[in-house]
Amino acid sequence: MKNILSKQKLDLNFYKLSYESALEKQLEKLPKEIKFCKKCVVSNQRPRITFDKNGVCSACNWFEEKKKIDWSLRQKQFQDLLNKFRKNNGEYDVLVPGSGGKDSGMIAHILKYKYKMNPLYVTWSPLLYTGVGINNLQNLYNSGIDGKVFTPNRDIQRKISLLGLTFIGNHFEAFGRGQVCYPFHVANELNIKLVMYGENGELEYGGSLKNKDKYGQPIEDWDELYHKGTNTKELLDEGVKIGLLSKNEADHPSIKYYSAPNRDELAKKKIEFVWFGYFNNWIPQENFYYAAKNYNFEVNPLGRSEGTYNKYASLDDATDPLHYYLAYIKFGIGRTTSDAAHEIRDGHITREEGVQLVKKFDHEIPSNSMDITLDYLNITRDDLEQITSAFRERNPNLWRKTNEDWTLKHAVYK
Repeated sequence: MKNILSKQKLDLNFYKLSYESALEKQLEKLPKEIKFCKKCVVSNQRPRITFDKNGVCSACNWFEEKKKIDWSLRQKQFQDLLNKFRKNNGEYDVLVPGSGGKDSGMIAHILKYKYKMNPLYVTWSPLLYTGVGINNLQNLYNSGIDGKVFTPNRDIQRKISLLGLTFIGNHFEAFGRGQVCYPFHVANELNIKLVMYGENGELEYGGSLKNKDKYGQPIEDWDELYHKGTNTKELLDEGVKIGLLSKNEADHPSIKYYSAPNRDELAKKKIEFVWFGYFNNWIPQENFYYAAKNYNFEVNPLGRSEGTYNKYASLDDATDPLHYYLAYIKFGIGRTTSDAAHEIRDGHITREEGVQLVKKFDHEIPSNSMDITLDYLNITRDDLEQITSAFRERNPNLWRKTNEDWTLKHAVYK
């Protein structure tokens, strides 16, 4: 895939920018003593995760707590909620944000065909489309789901992606912010008062428990929980400061969609953010089975996704494997750790099997997608190495450098 976006020669000291970045606000909050959950494979380096006195992580404790939930009561509450927002006049009555993946696709499909709602499926364009991602999105549309795809200015999105990589250690900042925020702009514009996301990731994968008993995410928590403590304006200001973004680009009409609409306006219109997983037991593998059966959801044609062992994750964006590799760099937690931890809790694999999967795949450097990802970001392998080295050095409790080689000081398999 040829990158035809405009390119300027980047004369930037990526190591210095990443090492000195004040926009990365999570590393300094991590525990100095690294521990691993006694039940799954996740460590206490996952931001906001907590461990109890028995060495068990908050996600595993949440899994045990879920067993006590009266799901039949939650289903009644779900029906009541849907009936509250149901329009019965042909208009969209629920908005489902998604990238074309199994989880959001399942939600849209089940809302339409089981609960007889009229969903609008809203997608923020991936940084780089994949063939299987396009197929899955089209398969969902072909099943009768209405969709709306927003493609922001591609050159500006690319630059924001590079800013995210450089200053936060995550090139997915552009996509992540758009995917979370843009659907609320659409809901506001189209007067759709119910916005339904998948699961509360803070509970399911480990993180803040502050919204444990709420069925939705308060917007005031977005900067901390979704945007890693940094608002979009801070990121754009750094881009202008180093000359990567022009002032005109920072004020481009598409920029507003990287941030949420005005909270007061959403509150005035009574637009609600709801998690499907609050009312329905969230099991990723079951979501895949549903999507495959009901609208021909396709798996990774290579047999598995880079950085993990499963075949139905990270399919929508060709740059996705780098996103999870960067999480491994910063926190020692890659895609395999997250996947294996959830499957251990769901009883699909044992902890011993999970440990071996982490050992085999978690550290995997993306190879199939690396060249096109670097080309998209307009950087070299050396530039990326400067960035990853800087973030490794910012977590000295996790990483050790011997000669030119980096190794984890602590791993669940050591």
